[in-house]
Amino acid sequence: MELTILVDNHTSAGNCLISEHGLSFFIEEGDTKLLFDCGSSDAFIKNAYNMQIDLANVTDIILSHGHFDHIGGFLRLQALYQKFKFAGIQFDEKKLIAHPNVFKPEDGEIYSGENFKLSLEEVQKFFNLILTKSPRYITSKLVYLGEIPIKFGTVKNDYPLDETALAYKSKDGLVIFSGCSHSGVKNIMEHAKYVTSENRINTIIGGLYLINRTEDEINELGEYLKSQNVKRIFPCHCTDLEAKILLSKYVKVEDVCTGKKYNWE
Repeated sequence: MELTILVDNHTSAGNCLISEHGLSFFIEEGDTKLLFDCGSSDAFIKNAYNMQIDLANVTDIILSHGHFDHIGGFLRLQALYQKFKFAGIQFDEKKLIAHPNVFKPEDGEIYSGENFKLSLEEVQKFFNLILTKSPRYITSKLVYLGEIPIKFGTVKNDYPLDETALAYKSKDGLVIFSGCSHSGVKNIMEHAKYVTSENRINTIIGGLYLINRTEDEINELGEYLKSQNVKRIFPCHCTDLEAKILLSKYVKVEDVCTGKKYNWE
């Protein structure tokens, strides 16, 4: 399985890619080519083009939750597919998988976020829309985790009920892909273990929602990660530098930026 960071808050010198406050991953697992979130704008589309990733070949799209920095670029993706169709470019229908609350019905439209409106009819022109709270295997190793139960700790007031994540069953344990972790890293990890019946967690990559958190909160998470024998984490997007430094006392912290690629077996 290969992961490419299409968009993150940061980029590296010399790669000529766009960064923004947003997140978008491109995941290849066998014949599945999956887009996990769409960032805030069309930056992920421009970066995919520059990295020679053909978004016409995407088979599945997962939206982690309805915040604008994760689905703001979805309208741009819809527009891209409309251009493909107008130009006569053939492409297969794509599955769009998300929690039902990501798209909120308002007067016959699906809605999420300020100025983000698109009719259900328009969405279904290009996507096989699958709205579900339940876990769903995308491949034999890659699973959409569905709604994350809150069993441990407390969550912030802006916690979206529609948040989900992905887990990949690698030979060395689970690799968890998170959008923002509003529901709490521990809740996501425990739910991933429950869904997959795999207790080993090797890697976590994505937003950890650790901005302006107290040292006690971050240290508590670090102790938990250490107790779970997590091998490494790739915190990005909504994780600040102080949190990364504190967590590095407990687990190996890897750098993440737009354009990087990672592989797991």
